[in-house]
Amino acid sequence: MTVQSLDTHKEVADALTRENLYAFLVGAFPILCPGEKLARALYLEAMCYALQRVATSQCLRLMISIAPRHLKSICGSVLLPAFVLGRDPTQKIVVVSYGKDLAREHAELFRRLVTSRYYQRLFPRMKLDPKHNRFDHMKTTAGGGRKSSSIGGGITGFGANLIIIDDLGKPSEMRHDSYRQELRDYFDQTLFSRLNDKRTDRIVSIQQRLHPDDFSAYLLEKETFEHLCLPSIAEIPEDILLYNNRYWARRPGDLLSPNREPREVLDQIKADIGNYAFQAQYQQNPSDAENEYLSMDDLHLVDTLPDEALFTRRVQSWDTAAKGGPKCDYSVGLTFGWHDFEERWYLLDVYRKRTNITELKAAILRERKKWYADRVLIEDSAMGSSILQEFRKATAGVYMGINVVSSKLDRFIPHTDWIKSGKLVIPTDKPWFDKFRRELLAFPDATNDDQVDALTQFAEYMKRSQNAYLDTDVETGRRMGLYHRSRPRREDRMRF
Repeated sequence: MTVQSLDTHKEVADALTRENLYAFLVGAFPILCPGEKLARALYLEAMCYALQRVATSQCLRLMISIAPRHLKSICGSVLLPAFVLGRDPTQKIVVVSYGKDLAREHAELFRRLVTSRYYQRLFPRMKLDPKHNRFDHMKTTAGGGRKSSSIGGGITGFGANLIIIDDLGKPSEMRHDSYRQELRDYFDQTLFSRLNDKRTDRIVSIQQRLHPDDFSAYLLEKETFEHLCLPSIAEIPEDILLYNNRYWARRPGDLLSPNREPREVLDQIKADIGNYAFQAQYQQNPSDAENEYLSMDDLHLVDTLPDEALFTRRVQSWDTAAKGGPKCDYSVGLTFGWHDFEERWYLLDVYRKRTNITELKAAILRERKKWYADRVLIEDSAMGSSILQEFRKATAGVYMGINVVSSKLDRFIPHTDWIKSGKLVIPTDKPWFDKFRRELLAFPDATNDDQVDALTQFAEYMKRSQNAYLDTDVETGRRMGLYHRSRPRREDRMRF
């Protein structure tokens, strides 16, 4: 190969690297971690691709959940700011973490990278201003820069085009309610206000999960963040987007990094730190999935729903919030379909949103029409009572009020056997599946329980009325005489 062809090959490779964060990681790794070898892994490509979508403004809000020691800080706090500033040195970036030492370490790695010959060859326009080259605030000669801060640190007066949040909370403090509230207030009252343009500027949060009500949970509740969740052991089937329109197909039991952390290593980690910590930090599920009521093994799952024509009956169950507003409980509507051949119920759809009564009424009507539901159950309390009163006048025999007379847990426990029996089937390919199963398995310790309430309401009604309901003609409302309740023997009725 001639000198000229070598130069051409290098130029092509550099041009590719300027457009590909994963290629940039491969080239920058020897500078950031001298003496170490980068283990190529699909999770790294997935993480880089998600971060690159932020760099190119295809995604404005991103959250990545992944176990410690998987290069999340290298990719998020070091590589991403260098990549963004290399492409546009006028960008202003804030990187926040929980401690000053951690912030300094990431800042020093950033400086090492952007002052290297490799980086300057790739991005010759990006120069650090020698007059403003402190670890906590490095400015570019074009007016942009990277500012480091820790929780509670001062960033007043500094506007940002990109905010990167890397492990905002200390694991040892996360169990305290006051500390978790401090993190939420810091984001809402300090960090978010630093964005120069709330419409176009970006936020990235890279965390390990530590508590059911941790900072990550708070961001997820906002429902504005795309979420790349990378548990060490896959629990659900998932197709994760990679470069060039490729997908990484993860299936239950697949390991995140089998060469680095094989099954026996993960088993030892679990034994060392305990099941709760392992579920949180490595599975990104900060609740004990093996609780005393239900586990993943108890759920009857299918990859996708059968043909909709096979569902002869459809019932919806609504748990309405006490009042509307952005910080109130969710209103939830579950749609169930009765499979005549299999004689069991499928969960067809989940509606879950914080909304006011006007939007909720429209949603109930819309969801009923969408699924042709012939029975709609609504809790007869709060907003549900006024909705029932209005809808019953318009349509007779469809909307059923459900009165709640016992605690959530007392209502839930009797129906766990029904769930385990296979009479309820849940598809795993729906966008709502992961939130639904997490809430179900975490109950009663989940932050929200509205989906469980709607499920329990449906199960209670069907336990009392399923045979009568299935024996009723959908069109006329008349009994068809196909189902007959068997009268219990006297000795069974007298048993207490």
